[in-house]
Amino acid sequence: MLQRIQTVHFAITMLLFGALFTGLDLLSFELQDSGKIRTIDIFGRTTYTQTNTDETLVSNESIPLFLVAIAMILLLFITLMAYKNMHRQLSLARISMLINAVLVFLFVIWSTYLFITAPADSSNFVQLGFYVFSSTLPFTYFGYKGVLKDKMLLDSINRLR
Repeated sequence: MLQRIQTVHFAITMLLFGALFTGLDLLSFELQDSGKIRTIDIFGRTTYTQTNTDETLVSNESIPLFLVAIAMILLLFITLMAYKNMHRQLSLARISMLINAVLVFLFVIWSTYLFITAPADSSNFVQLGFYVFSSTLPFTYFGYKGVLKDKMLLDSINRLR
């Protein structure tokens, strides 16, 4: 029964998490006086020094956010493949939706903290990766609602027997 709508929603969520592996920046900080640009993606924090036409790598810190993205992709895939056991699929969909909601909430709090603690002379930007990461939450919710709707339909059919 892979032709159901929750398959589409879970597949879109997995693709959005996979899109973060292309190197989309989540946050960007631009220090005005020193010409440094600090970007954060799922692989870590990178600092560049920008002159007129050159960008020179200053430092590269590893933040293993990609492990969280891989875990979410695997959890969504397991949820998608548990279509033969509706109760298990519903519980996995609920768990993945809750974990995704907690991750988005924690990331918003973390980015707000980074923006507050940034130097006063810096320009802070939310990049495309932040929106891609945040847009995984509605698709996970819609996938959960699709699984719930199918379970309710099967329960109503079983009551008629």
